[in-house]
Amino acid sequence: MEKQINYTEDVLFNNYMVSSLGEEYVHSQIPFYFDKSTYEKMVFYSEEINRISLNVLKNIKEGHSELLNYFDDFMFKEKIFNLKCQMSPMFWARYDTFRDVDGDIYFAEFNYDKPCGQKEIDLAGKCSFDGNINVSFINNVVKELLKICKEYEMEKEKIDVGFLMDPCHYEELHHSYYFKHILKDTNINIVQVGPNNLSVRDGYVYAYSNFKLKIILRLFPTEFFYEISNISEILNCVDCGNLLLINDPRVIAIQAKGFFAYLWNLVKSDSKLLSIRDKEIISKCIPYTEILNQDDIQDVIINKDSYVVKSSLGRYSQEVYIGKLYTQEMWENKIETVSKSNKVHVKQKLINIRQEYTYAPGNNNMNIPVLAFGNFGIYIMDYKVEGLLVRWSRELLTNDDYTWMCPIGVENFPVYIKEFNPKNRKEIWNEIIDESVFKYNFTGAYTNIYEYISLNSLILKECAYKEMLSVSSKFCEILKKIYPYIQKEIELFGPILGIPEELYKLVSTSCATSLCALGRIDFAIDNDGSLKILEFNSETPAGLVEAIGLNSIIKEKLNIQYQNPNVNLKEHIKKSFFNILEELKKIKKVKNIAVVTSWYYEDIYTSNLIAEILKELNEYSVIFGNIYDLKVNNNKIYLYGNEIDAIYRHYPLDWFSYEDEMKKLIDPLSSGQYLINPGHTLITQSKALFAVIHELVRKKIFSRDDEEFVLKYIPYTCLEPDNVLSFDYVTKPYLSREGAGVMLSYDEMSKELDDIVFQDRINIKTLYSNIYSTMKEESKYLFPVIGTYITGDIPSGVFTRMGDFITDKNAMCVATYIEC
Repeated sequence: MEKQINYTEDVLFNNYMVSSLGEEYVHSQIPFYFDKSTYEKMVFYSEEINRISLNVLKNIKEGHSELLNYFDDFMFKEKIFNLKCQMSPMFWARYDTFRDVDGDIYFAEFNYDKPCGQKEIDLAGKCSFDGNINVSFINNVVKELLKICKEYEMEKEKIDVGFLMDPCHYEELHHSYYFKHILKDTNINIVQVGPNNLSVRDGYVYAYSNFKLKIILRLFPTEFFYEISNISEILNCVDCGNLLLINDPRVIAIQAKGFFAYLWNLVKSDSKLLSIRDKEIISKCIPYTEILNQDDIQDVIINKDSYVVKSSLGRYSQEVYIGKLYTQEMWENKIETVSKSNKVHVKQKLINIRQEYTYAPGNNNMNIPVLAFGNFGIYIMDYKVEGLLVRWSRELLTNDDYTWMCPIGVENFPVYIKEFNPKNRKEIWNEIIDESVFKYNFTGAYTNIYEYISLNSLILKECAYKEMLSVSSKFCEILKKIYPYIQKEIELFGPILGIPEELYKLVSTSCATSLCALGRIDFAIDNDGSLKILEFNSETPAGLVEAIGLNSIIKEKLNIQYQNPNVNLKEHIKKSFFNILEELKKIKKVKNIAVVTSWYYEDIYTSNLIAEILKELNEYSVIFGNIYDLKVNNNKIYLYGNEIDAIYRHYPLDWFSYEDEMKKLIDPLSSGQYLINPGHTLITQSKALFAVIHELVRKKIFSRDDEEFVLKYIPYTCLEPDNVLSFDYVTKPYLSREGAGVMLSYDEMSKELDDIVFQDRINIKTLYSNIYSTMKEESKYLFPVIGTYITGDIPSGVFTRMGDFITDKNAMCVATYIEC
C-alpha cells in the first residue's frame, strides 16, 4: 500500500470544492470496485432508460401529454411546455442508482434538470489505479459542450456561454469557477451570471449589458425560474431560436418523481406508447411507483417498511420519507401531513439497498473500513454513460452533510463465490456433515450458532492459483535462506522475534532440513486485486479435515465441475512426514510416534487426521493423545506408558515456556531428536520475521529479485512506526494466532503494548455470501483468507476461511476450487 497523502488542499484549491467543517472527511482515497458484469448492467439499464425517457419527452405535447399531470404546477410551467422550438441537446444527466441485496440495479430518481457532481467525478478520475472508470470523464464533458456550442454557433471563434446559477449557493458559485477553469484552453468563455444579471434587448439575451449570450448553461432549477429577472422575455428568446438554454427546461417532466409513476402506469396498462422491450426494462430497474392518493393512505401506513413517499418535485433528498426510518406513530403523523399537502407525492416501493463494504475517511488521513449505503450517480452525456460518482452514507437516506466519496473502478477479480442455495439446502448440508463425521471424526459443524461449513464455494481463477503457488515457492525459498542464519544468531534475533529465552536451544537444534513438516501461508487478495502474504503458520496449521475431506465431499455431493486443488494434499503430507522421519532415523531408532494436542475439539479432529496419515506409512506405532499426558523420565518422553521416539505436536511451541507442566518437556526436546514439526518453525511463525525481512532489504543480503518479491508481496512491517508505514496499519503480537490481539490503527491502542509489530493494513477484497445460523439466513460481506499448505517447502493444497476484517476462530470455512 502506498502511503496516503493529505490532499484536502488539493481538493479545495485545484478542484474548487467548498470548504466546510467536515472537509477532512469527504474523500476516501481507497477505490471502490464493481465487478465487470455489475458495471455493464448499470451502463445498459442507464442508457436504455435514458433513451426511453428522452423519447417520452420529445412527444410530451402529443402522445405523452398526460405526463404533465404527474408533477406540480409552478410559475411558467405552461409557457415552458408550450415552447414550439426544438428541444435543446441533452448535455448531461445523472441517475441516482442503487444495488439491492440480490445484486439487481434500481434507479431511485433522475436528475436531468441541473445535475452536479462533475468536480467530484473529475477528482476521482485523477486517482491513479487500474480500472478507474472516470479517467476520461472531464475530457468528455469538455468535448460534449464544445460539440453542442459549435453546432449552434458554427462560425464564432470565441463563444460566450452564460453559466446561470444562484451565487448565494456557494456550491453553484464554485461550480461556475470550476467550469471556467476546465474550459480555459478552449474557445468557450464562461460568463458567470445570477438571476439578476440578465437582460433582453432586440430579441437577444445579455449579461451585464455587454455580453451577448446565445448559449446559457444552467444550474438553476426550472421550477424556480420565477426568481430570474425577465424570465418571460428570456423564454421568448429561447422559443424564437436566439438562445440555446441547456439543459432544456422541459426536462423537468422526466426529472419529476411522478415520471416513475407515469412509466409504471404505461407498463400496467400495456400501453402501445411503449414497446414490449421498453416495458420489460422499466419493470426490471424502476422501483414500482404510483401517484399517492387518498385511497393509498391506509396501505402506506400499514406497510410503512415497504414504502418511500416522495414529493414529485422534491430535491436534495428533501421531502423524501422512508417508512422504516419512522416509528409507527411518527409515520402516521407524517403521512397525514403529506395527505393534506397540495403537492403531488408518489409512493414508491422501497429498494432493499445492499450495504457495501467501503472505507470512510477518518482522523489523521486514516481510512476506516465500514458498511455503508452507496448512492451511485451515473452520468450520461449524448446517450452514453461517461462517469460515475458515489456518495456514501451510513443511513438509508443520503444526507449531503454526512456523506463521503471515493474513486470508482471496475475490476475482474480473480476470485468469486459460487452460490449453492436449493430448497433442500439444509438436508444436503446435514448429509455432508454426517459423512464428514463418519469419515473424519469431524465435530466442527458450527461456530457458536453459525454453520461453519458453507455450501457456497470459493472459485479461484487459474491465473491467481498459479501465482499463489509461485509466490508460495519463492517465499519458502527466502525463508530457507533466512532461518538457518537466525538459528546461528539466536541470542541476537531471539528477543527481536519474541522467542522465549528458554526455547533458544530448542529452536536452534534440529535434524530436519525441511522448512516445516506442515505449514500454511495465509494470503489475501487486496482491494486492487493484488495478492499479498498475511502470515505463515508454520507451527499448528488447522483446516486439514476441511481441505482434504470436506473439499472432496462437497465437490462430489454438489457435482462441482471445478478442479479440486487438494486431491494430492494427503500424499504430500505423508511424503513430508516420511522425509523428516528418515532424517531422524539416521541418528536414532524410531518406533513409537506420539501425535499430541490440547483437548480442544478442532485440534482433536485435525490431529487425529495427522495420526491416520502417519499410520499409513506402515512403519510405526502411532499413539494419539493429550499433550498434557506426556511424561518425562530420565530425559526420555513417555505417553500412556510407551516410550516415545518422535512427536508431532499440534500445539504452539512457545506455549511450552508459559505453562509450568509443559516446561519439563523443553530439555529433552532441545536435543533436536524428537520433533517431526521441528523447533525452528517458531522462527518463521513469528510476525516479527516480516520486520526482519524488510529491514534486510537494500542491505545486500537479498538478490534484487528477492527484494522485488518482498516489496510486492509482503506488507511492510516494522517494530516501531516509521515514515514508511502507512497511516492505515495493524498491530500484531509476535506469536499470536487466530487473530488474537490484532488491532487496527484507528482503534484506541494501549501505549504499554509490548512484543507487537506494525504492519501496513491489507484492505482485503470482500465477497458477498449468504450465511446461516440455527435461526435465520442472512447475506453479508466477508473477508476471504486463502491458505496455501506447505509440506516440506512446496505448496500442496488450499484452505479458505471467510469472516470479519480480522479473521478469528468464528470465521466460516468455504470449499475452494480452481477455474481452469
